[in-house]
Amino acid sequence: MASPELIQSWARTEALLREARAALPDAVAVTLRKDLEQFEEFLEHNELGLALDYLQGIVEEANCATPSLTRPLRMAAENMGRG
Repeated sequence: MASPELIQSWARTEALLREARAALPDAVAVTLRKDLEQFEEFLEHNELGLALDYLQGIVEEANCATPSLTRPLRMAAENMGRG
């Protein structure tokens, strides 16, 4: 069973990933809709590392990195010990 601290960490990471996803430009969200569906599926299954990697790939593919996108992605990575 996961500790309360770990559950809180997962919730923080998920919130940061959702914050980054919300910062994607609308045109990117429409164009890469299927990719974002996969991202959501990773979140639903608590596959936070895969969700992070996937969203970073979307940002790179769309060449749409902005501080409102990269900041929460960086913070999510740090929260997972990947920073």
